[in-house]
Amino acid sequence: MMLSRTEFYAQFKHQFNWYDADGYACFDVHPIEPETVQAIQQAATDVWQVLCQAGEIMRSLDDETLLYFGYPPETFDLIRTTTQPPFIARCDFAVTPNGIYLLECNAEVATFIVETFQVNGWVANYFDYQDPNEGAEAILSEELNRYLEVAATYINKPLADCRIVFCALSEADEDVGTVEYLRSLCSVPTHFCPIEQLAIDDGAVYDQLDQPVDIIYRVYPTEWMVEDKDPVSGTALWNCLEPLLFHRKVALINPLSAFILQNKALLAFITEKWYGNRTDPVAEIVHRYFLPTFMHATQLMPPYVAKPTYGREGKEVEIIHNEERTIYNAAEDYATLPKVYQQYVDLPTIHLDEEEWTLQYSCFLVNGKAIGVAARIGKRVISNLSHFLPIGIF
Repeated sequence: MMLSRTEFYAQFKHQFNWYDADGYACFDVHPIEPETVQAIQQAATDVWQVLCQAGEIMRSLDDETLLYFGYPPETFDLIRTTTQPPFIARCDFAVTPNGIYLLECNAEVATFIVETFQVNGWVANYFDYQDPNEGAEAILSEELNRYLEVAATYINKPLADCRIVFCALSEADEDVGTVEYLRSLCSVPTHFCPIEQLAIDDGAVYDQLDQPVDIIYRVYPTEWMVEDKDPVSGTALWNCLEPLLFHRKVALINPLSAFILQNKALLAFITEKWYGNRTDPVAEIVHRYFLPTFMHATQLMPPYVAKPTYGREGKEVEIIHNEERTIYNAAEDYATLPKVYQQYVDLPTIHLDEEEWTLQYSCFLVNGKAIGVAARIGKRVISNLSHFLPIGIF
């Protein structure tokens, strides 16, 4: 006897308790060919190479250029000096008959990890499909533990002596679930601390038990950290945190090297640097996978998409088609941010429950390795209101 959607997901509510928010998790499987999975992984590998190379160039540029591309001046010292590499990122793709195109890279505080590395397999196997991510969780665990060693070495402290906390906003179920899942993969002791309960002074960062911490895995973006103030004194908390990071007293996961890549303006920099060059091997990858992206709307013709440089969850995305301008997921917090302008590409569509949906694939990069492919569906723009659709191989 088949379980209902509610019965199936209720079995896993302690690991995946956000499945029912707005019908988020579909109880179905979208078939995918092994060759498509491999092609997405290859695309992720190649675009990551370009993003990292562009990030290295960006960090060497002057203040004026960093400002032009939208980096906060409070981060300049760390952008230029952080050598700790990123740990985990998620690249989102349009997989079309004409090619695979990078839409954006969530390089700093990627979520969708639990769905990709754990839940997808539960659903695929239930419906007698092969999980395309079989074995990926073991690789994720191995790479996470390897990266904790990297972070400990970066602050010149034995891992066994480090206090490691995983942080997220306590009211954000998905973010808390993400860090708790990652904690479960660690082979060393770790602790959960709501990020709003972290305390900081000139000497250290402290968790909710007033213990000084050494390594912080955070699902909380740098641009928010830069703006945060002490609720009592009004003091900018970044003024205390930045020196601790600069002097390697504390390590972040992901570090500031990921923040460089998170900025969608980096896609415009990549277009500017490589799109007109057909001879450079990097340009070949750029032409194959990257959509032309610009800092000014006058640099391209409709149809195109306008996105905030530090937009998240598909908020305040505007599609310009001929004379029509449509904003999706309007959000006041993002409306005033600088934008980039990216050539529009149609996402493929599928039919599910008698409705038409757009389909977007994602692939994770873990220590630079492309593992973990998953899908979401939505209404034209994929956002936090979209749905997780498990995928499987026949």
